[in-house]
Amino acid sequence: MKNKYVKSLIFCLTMICALPGLAQNARNYSGTVLDENGEPVIGATVRVNDSKISTVTDIDGKYNLYAPDGQKLTVSYIGYKDVTTRGGKVQLTNVDANLDEVVVVGYGTQKKAHLTGSVATVPVDQIQDIASGGLASTLSGLVNGLSVSGGNARPGESATLYVRDTNSLSDIGSTAQQPLFVIDGYIYPNDIKVGNTSENLGAEAFNNLDPSEVESISVLKDASAAVYGARAANGVILVTTKKGKMGAPKVSYSGTFGFTDEVSRPKMLNSYDYGRLYNAVTAADPTNISLNHKTDLFQADELDAMKDLNYDLLDKYWKTGFTQKHSVNVSGANENANYFAGISYFDQDGNLGNLDYNRWNYRAGIDVKVSQWLGANVTVSGDYGKQNTPLIKVGGTNSEKDYDLLLTHPRYIPESIGDYPLAAYGVSNSRVNDDQYYAFDVLQNNGDYKKNMTSNLNINASVNYDFGWSKILKGLKLNFTYSKSINTDKGNEYGSSYTLYMMNQRFGSGNHLYTPTAGENYNDYVYAGNFNSITVSNGDYLERSSIRTDNYQMNFTAQYGRDFGFHHLQALFSIERSEAESEYQTTQRESPYEFTTGQSNSATGETTGIFTRSESGSLSYIGRVNYAYADKYLFEFLVRSDASTKFAPKNYWGTFPAASAGWVISEEPWFKEALPWVDFLKFRSSFGLTGRDNTAAWQWMQVYAQDANKGVVFGTGTGNDSGNRITINKNNSAVNSDVHWDKDYKFNFGIDANFFDQRLAVTFDAYHEWNREMLMNLSQYIEFTIGTQSAAVNKGKMDSYGYELSFNWSDKIGKDFKYKIGINTGYSDNKILDMDWETEYYYRQILKGHRSDTGLWGMQCIGMFRNFQDIDEYFAKYNITSYMGLSKDKVRPGMLIYKDVRGAQHTDANGNIYYDGPDGIVDQNNDEVQLGHRSNPYGFTTNLEGSWKGISLTAQLNASWGGYSVLPTSALKPWAAGDNGSVEYVNMPSFWNVDNMYSYQNVYDASGNIVVKENRTGYYPNLSYNSVNSVASSFWRISSTTVTLRRLTIAYSLPKAWLNHVHLGVENFRINVTGQNLINFYNPYPDHFTNPMAGSYGSYPNLREWTIGVNLTF
Repeated sequence: MKNKYVKSLIFCLTMICALPGLAQNARNYSGTVLDENGEPVIGATVRVNDSKISTVTDIDGKYNLYAPDGQKLTVSYIGYKDVTTRGGKVQLTNVDANLDEVVVVGYGTQKKAHLTGSVATVPVDQIQDIASGGLASTLSGLVNGLSVSGGNARPGESATLYVRDTNSLSDIGSTAQQPLFVIDGYIYPNDIKVGNTSENLGAEAFNNLDPSEVESISVLKDASAAVYGARAANGVILVTTKKGKMGAPKVSYSGTFGFTDEVSRPKMLNSYDYGRLYNAVTAADPTNISLNHKTDLFQADELDAMKDLNYDLLDKYWKTGFTQKHSVNVSGANENANYFAGISYFDQDGNLGNLDYNRWNYRAGIDVKVSQWLGANVTVSGDYGKQNTPLIKVGGTNSEKDYDLLLTHPRYIPESIGDYPLAAYGVSNSRVNDDQYYAFDVLQNNGDYKKNMTSNLNINASVNYDFGWSKILKGLKLNFTYSKSINTDKGNEYGSSYTLYMMNQRFGSGNHLYTPTAGENYNDYVYAGNFNSITVSNGDYLERSSIRTDNYQMNFTAQYGRDFGFHHLQALFSIERSEAESEYQTTQRESPYEFTTGQSNSATGETTGIFTRSESGSLSYIGRVNYAYADKYLFEFLVRSDASTKFAPKNYWGTFPAASAGWVISEEPWFKEALPWVDFLKFRSSFGLTGRDNTAAWQWMQVYAQDANKGVVFGTGTGNDSGNRITINKNNSAVNSDVHWDKDYKFNFGIDANFFDQRLAVTFDAYHEWNREMLMNLSQYIEFTIGTQSAAVNKGKMDSYGYELSFNWSDKIGKDFKYKIGINTGYSDNKILDMDWETEYYYRQILKGHRSDTGLWGMQCIGMFRNFQDIDEYFAKYNITSYMGLSKDKVRPGMLIYKDVRGAQHTDANGNIYYDGPDGIVDQNNDEVQLGHRSNPYGFTTNLEGSWKGISLTAQLNASWGGYSVLPTSALKPWAAGDNGSVEYVNMPSFWNVDNMYSYQNVYDASGNIVVKENRTGYYPNLSYNSVNSVASSFWRISSTTVTLRRLTIAYSLPKAWLNHVHLGVENFRINVTGQNLINFYNPYPDHFTNPMAGSYGSYPNLREWTIGVNLTF
């Protein structure tokens, strides 16, 4: 120990003595750093070679530092090549994207030129201007092979991501999961049991990220994902957040303000046309002799008054929503530390009632250089969100009911008369369905609520050591990381009851209206005795729920990277352990007081509750070796071994190897001479095994429960409870101890090429995946006396294949105008080899050797019955004995005519299924035909960019085609069940105008006035027979083609010279206007009653959003 201290003292004294000499030989180095256009580069790092001495350029691009005489300086800046100089003016040039760009891959980074797998990077700069509550929705169209759905409607709604053909897994009874998400090295659980459902915590964490704190996003699509082993079969998304960059502290602010509105609102019938439709439907059957022409039909005076009635409740309550997002980041770095801290806030108002979402994000991290070779990092991040949604329990539970019920509300019925809020009773003045008791205004002001509060905290700490001091071990780096995440979700619900009224005597000669007709006195009808009260329950309960998940991960990694002449070697070894546990609790109490405090003691009814807990753990060993010779011959081999407690001990372990290779043929001397216009050309291929652990933890072990007083003891009388007894836990009774990992063998062949001085970049990937031993539930029936359920088994086999093709053209016109055109396209398909085969209605099911998308099936429509003679001729010609469940005497003119295609299904002695020929029985089960082979198989996305001086424009256009769909059933019949298809309280889309609909005969009111004219040439069938006419058929088939302008951004950056003159310390000022979901160019719907871009008919629509944004850097 004494020798150690003596040596340290001698070293310190030597350095002190040397300082005067160093000072005497020092000189001043100064100059200016410019970009390729001659503009000053702010924040470029200027470093003295082999020294800690460095500085950064100021707002004018100038630098100034003192260093020993004769030294060389290296100037570096992101996106540009490093330049070595001895001072003076330096002009930077863009990096060669293929040779110099660094890409984040699993457990590290690689040069893009050295990649042998299919790894796509997201252009992060293109998502900064998009104000969205979820990061996933901003990625639409930016990455080939990554599908994005949802996230454009209700506030707080998150988009869903799938890599390649993963979403097809659900078609065959397996689980379609989102990718594995890895944020700053922390692997989020992608399938954790919460209550009786599974959640992907990584998807939530990814969606909650603020774009301003994201440095890079990479998507692993092939066997390169095998480095994450058992959870990588669905692809992997890697996120790296920002860190401080060398130089003085920088403060940046980005903010957006905007508004949202529906892309399109379905066109509905006005009051007058609704009244005529109601009459045409009610009097459609010419054989109906029981029709009361006064009480059962709108009268002529009532129809005339309805021309002036327009109680469009959706228009009344729909409002423009406002959205805002603000983020402030502080970052900086010096020789010993770099730091980044940021806070952001997002808020989006709903467009309908008590609906909104807001979220705070925070992130702070610091990297410290403890010594020249030892470093440490600590990062704390998280978010806190609140969401309010409407609580609707009237007529069942459906989050979309508020929009749908307002949309389909008949526009002649007001919300209230005076102080009497009304039940939406129609012509019969009686209840047909509980949805008639929905009263938007009352519910909004009744105090009912549904609130969710989420909180996510993540702590990441690491220590790293670099052996750069050793000639032998130089290139070896060790890293230990500990990560901890805590996620909570708390819910509060309160549902009460309220009072509505029915009006006994109503206006109009038929007693059908709520407003006076000509000559009627309002006060003759509006008095207390003419209204009867109705008590409506909106759940009448209090509920609290709480979810907490705790996860931790420890990782030790040893990495080695070194060049030996033309030989480049990289190696990785890692040990990783993680545990995840979740707790779920919910408690409900009925009959709360009107003045409830939200606590259980402010209710008087029964209390029920559920509490569940789940835990799982994993241990992993990872190894990877990369080798490159002369930057042209590339090899990679990796293997990962995972153990998971989700499986029985005998199946804990799974091993997942992968190998890949690449050839940069453009680096061959003979190639450069033969094809000088090809700047870069690389062939690459990979093959490996990945897995899925998509089973519930401990599903392999039988769990028992003890239920108290849940029934009687057989033979002792109904008054005797059974007491406590041991039972099989119903949520964990499907036990299979042989369950193990899904296996997904992935093959990928790719080409990366650049042409014409880097102006054209082409990427091509062809892939094939062999999914084997896929875990899926069986639908086989088990006798209830056995007391258990059918267990999941590793049975499924599916092959997926396809290609992805990207073109990017970047060029300049003159000095100032730059533009870029990017096109992403591709094709995917699959083949099913084994599953839990469905044998009923075999002809339209998934068949062995065919794709999972069975296409569109429906009845083949061959016309419409225009009269009774058509019915007679059809039945006689085709020997029909039953038509859609109806005998001949029940079939009516105005029904569609369907073809009798096949007879009953049979199975021969060899197990082969076959069908009889047409049997005279027309029914939906046996007579459907294929109306479309599959959903849109073809499509492309075009991303456009252009800039001129400080003005820039970006746009995204999408197109897809090749598939068909049918009109939504809810647009073809009243959608509520149990009302025999009545339109009494449900308005219909505009194409149901009776002028276009079949009507067998004139319809007269009680006074002999024609209220509906005969229309036997009408194009549409009569809505009265919707049980026949609303089934999927070729009559309702439409093209699924879409052509849309999805995004548009126009931005302007103030010239740096202007900012310099202001002297406010502003380095960058940029303003932008961004629009999302802007234009749909093709609409196949009749009367354009809805817009494909708006989403599903009757559901909360996709929103068009316009925002104004500002970006400032100080």
